[in-house]
Amino acid sequence: MNSETKRFIDQHIKKIIDEFDFENRKSKNPNECPCYKDKKCHEIENLNCFLCYCPEYDNNKEEGGCKIGSNKGKWFVSENKKIWDCGDCNYPHKKEIFEKYLKKLFGITE
Repeated sequence: MNSETKRFIDQHIKKIIDEFDFENRKSKNPNECPCYKDKKCHEIENLNCFLCYCPEYDNNKEEGGCKIGSNKGKWFVSENKKIWDCGDCNYPHKKEIFEKYLKKLFGITE
């Protein structure tokens, strides 16, 4: 990626973050996600949907897991299978976290 593109993305990260704010998405795109009609998938303040699925979810294993060892996730058993549930974790929905991932994704260094 050339430096002009990186600079453009860096300048617009805040706009990207604002665009994926839960309340903003819910009002602009009410049919996009079932959580916009019922209740939030995570009951946290300032929920952001940019990283809807956590980039730290370990899908290399059938039962899943957490790559960063978050203590907010939990195992549950369904049909005799152990499955990792991230429902109580808010890690990927914090602005500073997905801003970090955006910068990493686009190779933007401070």
